[in-house]
Amino acid sequence: MQLYPHQQKLIDENPAKELLVWEMRVGKSLPASIWIDMPCRSGNTYIICLKANKKEWERYNTKATVLTKEEFKKIAHTIENPTAIVVDESHYFASPLFLKKRSQLSVALYNLIKKYPDMDVLLLTATPIRQNAWSLHSLLCYIGIYYDWKVWRDTFFELKTMPYMRFPAWFPKKDWREKLIPIRDKHCNIVSLHDVVKDLPLPEERIIKIKNKVVVGERWTDEHKEEQKGKVQEVLNLGYKKLIVVAFYTEQIDELAKELSKEKPVYILDGRTKNADEVKTQAQQADECYFIVQASMGFGFDGYMFGAIVFVSMMHSIVEYIQMTGRQRHLQHIITPQHIFLIGGKWDSRILSSLKKNESFNPHAY
Repeated sequence: MQLYPHQQKLIDENPAKELLVWEMRVGKSLPASIWIDMPCRSGNTYIICLKANKKEWERYNTKATVLTKEEFKKIAHTIENPTAIVVDESHYFASPLFLKKRSQLSVALYNLIKKYPDMDVLLLTATPIRQNAWSLHSLLCYIGIYYDWKVWRDTFFELKTMPYMRFPAWFPKKDWREKLIPIRDKHCNIVSLHDVVKDLPLPEERIIKIKNKVVVGERWTDEHKEEQKGKVQEVLNLGYKKLIVVAFYTEQIDELAKELSKEKPVYILDGRTKNADEVKTQAQQADECYFIVQASMGFGFDGYMFGAIVFVSMMHSIVEYIQMTGRQRHLQHIITPQHIFLIGGKWDSRILSSLKKNESFNPHAY
């Protein structure tokens, strides 16, 4: 398979440690599979990925051992003399490394790299910056770029006392993101779709407002669930032959599946799906269908063959939003992505507003 120029450049430069911040659909997996098998890395090599993407990585038939992130966490302490590692969707390993509450996943990777500093490391992610500046700090540590964590904390955070908290806590400064961008640009290998495809069409977006009775609940989620009424019919009214249907709540997924299956085949990708790779393939190859995807699972599949993505209820994470909205992008199939948002009330509006500001939704802000 012929590589695109940005992919060939990675192979030609052959970095020992690199953080690839390549936008979704520009093709990270293929050059990563070539990089891991280069003769200079022969030996004990690993590819770490999400469970839903394991079979896809195995199809590259590299010499590396392919592990899900859960499998890696269990056996990381037993790995000996690794020569190289590829970490796909590495933002899942980007929890703070030097605070009291540390992710076991992040600690497992950090300890392995610390034990074997000569191991080559290739990190893949489209979203190295998440809810705050700690995510990039951790990813940089993995490729051997260390900023003093206390200086980093003082640069991007401020100690504040809040009325609902017993003790002061560190909160991101208002300009933390603006300060962080130059550091990202300095240390990361960045490629966007616009770098690869000229005149890339922007997504077309449509908001459909649904009138629902305003209900005051004890919790905001009670009110939000009331806002989901009437959305099944709106999905049916859209008239697309093939449609990706995004939903946040499990019970909503079940309701959508029950009603939509009366019209055409339904495929479901959520936390309960055991054969995710097979389900994704069946949905992609179907002549017509509804492909219901849980909001947190918008990764690892092509969606250019679907007419649109309809957000029945949205994810709260900006990373998950970016992942899902990129499904209809593909280097060899350039289309204008269609995004449809069903808004049933104030909470739907607030979630969408946060995501459009490139921020994760925080219900406690209201």
